[in-house]
Order: sequence, then C-alpha cells, then structure tokens
Amino acid sequence: MIEKSEKQVFNMKAAGESFVLFLYSPLCGTCKAAEQMLNSIERVYDQVSFVRANINTMPALVKAEKIKSIPCLQVVQNGSAIKTIYAFHSIPSLVQRLHPIFDSINK
Repeated sequence: MIEKSEKQVFNMKAAGESFVLFLYSPLCGTCKAAEQMLNSIERVYDQVSFVRANINTMPALVKAEKIKSIPCLQVVQNGSAIKTIYAFHSIPSLVQRLHPIFDSINK
C-alpha cells in the first residue's frame, strides 16, 4: 500500500480515480491487524490500487467524508466513495464484501 497525504487523496478523488483508501492511526493496534489483512487482499487483487493515509493528518478529509472511526476502508470509484467499511472481522469477510465491487470495477 502506498502512503498518501490529504492533498494527494483529494487530488485522486478530484481526478475521478478509482482506488481503495485505508485510513489508520499509527498507534492503533486494530489498524495494524486490519492492515495485515489488507496486505493479503492487495496481493490477490493486484489490479486494484490500494492506498493508505494517516487519519491524524487528515482533518478535512475526516470531516468531508464523515469518518466515524478507524480503521476505515473506503472503496472509491470515479472519485466517490461507494463503500465504507469499519468492521474488518477477517480476510474471508472482507473478500466477501469487496469481491463483488472489485469484479464490477474490472468489467
């Protein structure tokens, strides 16, 4: 996963890009576990762009997207968040929720 700044994330959305945004805090243990799950998923869905962003440096994004908690995963398609996930549970759970979206993006 590539680390992005708040400005870079806003620019990606403004450009109409499609990507998966993982919002985390460096001191969050649950975020670390979620990131490990996402690293596995990223290897399987290598055609999807995965980016991560430290929520502590993104007050405008948090407000604009109404982020409620972390870890947070947003699937962004054509510059708009189409799915937001807060509870990661497990890799199979994430794949079950993300696969239909990734499948439709790649068609």
